[in-house]
Amino acid sequence: MKKLILSVVLIVFVLSPLLINGADTKTIIMCRPLVSQIKNIVVMQELGVLPVEKMELICVYHEDELTSYKSSEKYVKSKNLSWVKFKKIKGKVAEKNLFKKNLWTTTFIDIIKNSNGIIFTGGMDIPASIYGEKNSLLTAPYTPVRSYYEISFLFHLIGRENKSGFIPILENNKDYPVLAICLGEQSLNVAAGGTLIQDIPSEIYNIKYIEDVLEQNQDNIHRVNYLKALNPGVKKLFSHFHKIKFIGGEIFKRIGIDIENTPYVISAHHQAADKIGNGLRVIATSMDGKIVEALEHKRYVNVLGVQFHPEVYKLYEKNKFFRRTPSEELKFSPYEFLINNKNSMKFHKKIWKWFAESL
Repeated sequence: MKKLILSVVLIVFVLSPLLINGADTKTIIMCRPLVSQIKNIVVMQELGVLPVEKMELICVYHEDELTSYKSSEKYVKSKNLSWVKFKKIKGKVAEKNLFKKNLWTTTFIDIIKNSNGIIFTGGMDIPASIYGEKNSLLTAPYTPVRSYYEISFLFHLIGRENKSGFIPILENNKDYPVLAICLGEQSLNVAAGGTLIQDIPSEIYNIKYIEDVLEQNQDNIHRVNYLKALNPGVKKLFSHFHKIKFIGGEIFKRIGIDIENTPYVISAHHQAADKIGNGLRVIATSMDGKIVEALEHKRYVNVLGVQFHPEVYKLYEKNKFFRRTPSEELKFSPYEFLINNKNSMKFHKKIWKWFAESL
């Protein structure tokens, strides 16, 4: 009788998210829940880009982050998004304790146990000391608390192959989907023991001046900020597009992406993965092969990091127009651009289809 009761308790514990939300509800965790990031999820679901019919979105952040999420909570309330909730990570962990069991370990385990997938979003630079380097003059580590908890979270998920005695959370859930975007991909690499290029123009292309960056081949430019810096006040200047190339990868192969294709992606970064972390492999690069554009994990089959931005909802809305240059009229449609260029829209949608089906 005791064994029967124990079995029932264990079943209820394991299925608790399903009992609370319903068997068809998928719980997605998202870090750095700015209004724009929440809106990305809302619009992509509405348009069918993120094909999840019933969803619960848990927005996770640390209590000591400099970013305030009150506007996000206000947005959620004003839109009556009852399926969007917030969870605060509490307590301080020293940098030297990020890559081991720590104060946050139990919280991380609980978050994953009660969810179906997680998204790490973009943001500011990581303090270089986390990956054992000095900070470049061009590095902007303005959100250190966020970097601490997210990198520690990713370490808890995937571990490091040479870190003896530590069992990653995903070892007991190898199919759990992790999508790490832009800064998220960089954090994934650092969590696995990798390092970063701290500034692409100066370190990779030996360029010091904005004007010289803008004279490069468009596929070697990685953000529109350079153009904005010379044209302050210009409104509706859209992010930078460039092509990427695939160099293998199980995830892309599994979801039916043509590796001969070179789709366009939104690029908005000045740092990138350098030395690749333990257990990760490069599956896409810039066209010149100098910048890592996508990583996957060798052991955990649904861990994907992308340096570009497939989550921007403006990519998927028709009749939205922007400028690509300061002198251009408001006539550039990101949607039409992706539709008309090398199956780029199909590539973006397949990423979200993979994530939804993996939940």
